[in-house]
Amino acid sequence: MSDSESIKKMLRSVLQSSKTGVSVSSLQSEYRGLCGEFIPLKKLGYSKLEDYLRSIPSVVRLEYCMGEIKCFAAVCQETAHIAELVARQKSSKKSGRSQLVNCRMRFKPSNPYMLNGRRHTQSFVSYVRTLSLQNLYNEELVQSRISQLLQNYCSGLWLSKLPEVYSEMFSQKLHPQTLTDVEKWTDICVVVKPCGTNRTDSTLNPKQNATPLAPPPQIGSDILPLLKVTFSPTSDSAPCPPSKSSTVVVSAEVRQRIKELLSKNSHGLWAHALPKLFMETYKVPFPDHILDNLSLLLDICTVEYPIPHNKKKAILYICNTADMEATDSQQFSRHPLPSGLEVVGAVLPPPLVPPSEQYPSVLITDAKSSNTVTIRYVGESYSNAQEAMEEAMHSFYNQSSSHHTRSNPVVGQLVAVRGEDGDELARAQVMEVMGRDKVKVYYLDHGFSVETSVTNLLELHQDFLSLPFQATNVRLAGLETFSSHPLVLSSLDKLAVGKILLMEALEPCQQGEMPVVVLYDTSQDDDVNINSTCLKALQDKTMNNPLTVNATYQDVCVTDVCADGIIHCQLPSRGAARLSKLLEETEAIFASQVTSESLVSRPFSGKFCLARHKGKWSRVEITTMYGNRVMEILFIDWGVPATVEVTALREFPPLLLQKFVIIPPQATKCRLADLAVPQGDWSPEAVLWVKEVVLRSEDCKMKVTYSDWLVYMYLFIGTDSQQLEKSINYQLAQSELWHKLTTRNNNNTITSSNSSMDTGITPGQNMDVFVPVACHPGHFVLQQWQDLHKLVVLMGEMILYYNQTWQTNTATDVKKGDVYAAKIDKNWHRVQVKGILTNGLVSVYELDHGKHELVQRSLLQPLIEEFRQLPFQAISAQLAGMTQQQWTEEAAMLFRNHVENHALVAQVESVQELSEVKGELWERRLTVYLVDTTVEARDLWIHSIIADISGDLSSAA
Repeated sequence: MSDSESIKKMLRSVLQSSKTGVSVSSLQSEYRGLCGEFIPLKKLGYSKLEDYLRSIPSVVRLEYCMGEIKCFAAVCQETAHIAELVARQKSSKKSGRSQLVNCRMRFKPSNPYMLNGRRHTQSFVSYVRTLSLQNLYNEELVQSRISQLLQNYCSGLWLSKLPEVYSEMFSQKLHPQTLTDVEKWTDICVVVKPCGTNRTDSTLNPKQNATPLAPPPQIGSDILPLLKVTFSPTSDSAPCPPSKSSTVVVSAEVRQRIKELLSKNSHGLWAHALPKLFMETYKVPFPDHILDNLSLLLDICTVEYPIPHNKKKAILYICNTADMEATDSQQFSRHPLPSGLEVVGAVLPPPLVPPSEQYPSVLITDAKSSNTVTIRYVGESYSNAQEAMEEAMHSFYNQSSSHHTRSNPVVGQLVAVRGEDGDELARAQVMEVMGRDKVKVYYLDHGFSVETSVTNLLELHQDFLSLPFQATNVRLAGLETFSSHPLVLSSLDKLAVGKILLMEALEPCQQGEMPVVVLYDTSQDDDVNINSTCLKALQDKTMNNPLTVNATYQDVCVTDVCADGIIHCQLPSRGAARLSKLLEETEAIFASQVTSESLVSRPFSGKFCLARHKGKWSRVEITTMYGNRVMEILFIDWGVPATVEVTALREFPPLLLQKFVIIPPQATKCRLADLAVPQGDWSPEAVLWVKEVVLRSEDCKMKVTYSDWLVYMYLFIGTDSQQLEKSINYQLAQSELWHKLTTRNNNNTITSSNSSMDTGITPGQNMDVFVPVACHPGHFVLQQWQDLHKLVVLMGEMILYYNQTWQTNTATDVKKGDVYAAKIDKNWHRVQVKGILTNGLVSVYELDHGKHELVQRSLLQPLIEEFRQLPFQAISAQLAGMTQQQWTEEAAMLFRNHVENHALVAQVESVQELSEVKGELWERRLTVYLVDTTVEARDLWIHSIIADISGDLSSAA
């Protein structure tokens, strides 16, 4: 099951069935026995079962019992308060509305659009129904598998035999609800009642054609109805003749190769990208018939159709069948301590659970290498817990310290250490016994080592082992090969150690693997990527020719011209010559390589790798990540940006990695001297003019007038003269083109449409929502949580499409009221034009996020039909239960603080149509109650808070 909330409910049901708890080592088995599959840890974003369980304390309570971790069902407010809910519904003073809502948002990340799982709303009635396990199964997956199964039984299959055959084919139990629901699935099969109650039709197995399956069993004297499953006449897969087999077979080799490709793309792979990737990797064609019937792969992957009404767009996710084995075999593996030493003793505290936010703040306490960077999380929940524990230690040991001395320390031993001043106490590990009265200890909560007297060592009481050690080690992504290089270590010491930075943990992490992270310094105007900065420290600057003012350079190659006037040039150098040879070697290696090892499985911002430019492999740096499948890259030797999918990237060949890294980027940033850029950007016509003149020119020279991080120069094409009148600078400045406006106002029209269907939102309905914009209780914007993952996929597709086409497209005609794609802050959004200004700016409304923006006309593109299929996600709303129409600034601010950028539950009171076209959700206004269900003790109704503060303000006035 891919739905994270459904997984939680299933897990709660497993735990509620055992009053004595379920051991972590057997939990996967119990879960699979109940719902037919393992907990998909990797898809949920976790490598270890225990880490996932600790992230959902509202569902699971962990306890150490008899040397093992046991799981118990946490107290569930939904089930504990059902009676209270009913009572309140009968006696509510607020128009009969309940003050409890049983739709709980368990987890709110800093970026809700980056969730791996998906949520579904449940009202009180539907929640009670889900307590029955028969409603908790992946119906789409079961339908696809049954469709695949029936291809092997041309004459049909007895319904009574379906569970047995299903279990044998897919190694999973068939959910019992299937036998009830199968009669409704007329699009894939039909259930037939044969004539005559004593008839015993046989069901032929194509592999054992002569051996019929037994008829259904008899109960008492009555024979069960003979039900037979066969192909539906409307099914995409037509039934085969009963006389011969038509089983479609995918060879074991192809299946294994598909699994390898999916394992390298753990966040999903577009099905349409499989043939090209398969051919590039294994040098053989991909079997095309698989794309026509993806159900053939359901035993090795799951299939998701994220774009409504488009079954040709599918994402494949590898099945995590190895989750249980990995969990069982490594469940009790010891977590390595930041000291690097094994622990002497049987008792260890639980592992440290990282915070839930996407970019937590961390203090870098030490960096022995880039593979062993010691951090401490910065935050109240961590600091307060440690301070409380150390205060308890101080009180405990000051009462009877003489009874707790540790006179014979052993390396690896856990101890309590008293500070030199005698007041401070901390947990530590003995690293070295330096003599009879001196030892070296490692402070496990602070991440550094000190030398101290043996008299300061105390026995560490087990009561102080319940809190995880607060220091932990991480590994910096992209620096593994150069982890102990002196230049990397000196950069880390200068840029990171002793500083508080932001940290991004990359997924996936293998079982027992040290977290792989990227560090960012955000204290300056521009964010600094610590990982890429350390890698760039290895570059040999002498491989590029130094630029001298007033010097002229020949054989210059202009590689790109940007709208901001930046021109990228390549100059002859020792680095360029060596790079050319390395890329030739790389082409030969990849041409002969038949393996998936070179695929990039863990992309991150700042990563250096390879991608194709003009048909050849070239070095790139990932500059921006759009989720995990789409990213923006920069060809560092060409200065050319591009947007690609992760499948287009390759790792450097390991034997050539060090040689590639030391060569500096060959693209030099330049600007034409004495040429002012009008209104900050060149017009598209000016960019095109310069490109046509200078790109691919074989006789190009540049004269440097100023050189720093940006080179100002005069550019000469096809002339030996260095007179300024012959320069491109002068020709462009004197041209009529340069004096034209950067954009034109156009009055042409474009039609817009949206194929959204009626969403079925009705008064009284509860739904999970996200609030991206909140002005005041009278106006805010909702997004339905269940569709946000579809919006993420759509925006990724738009980035890929428009970043590759918009700069080469002609100017777009813009008309007020029509719908377009607009580039806003590196992303492409679906917008409606609200106004056209005379200065080239256009006022637009983001139809998926509810925000108003001003954008350049040149950043608008036609919204193609493919990107109109998903209904616009921004829904206008107002708060129910309020009487006033005017709002004070204090009330509006309070409302924004409670709801903006929050995930909440909305209870619909009424729906107002703002357009004659029904079914267009973005042209409706909802009146809703908003409920914050993240507070464990009670549900927080927003209108009650606003009413109270409004009343207080009125009284004060």
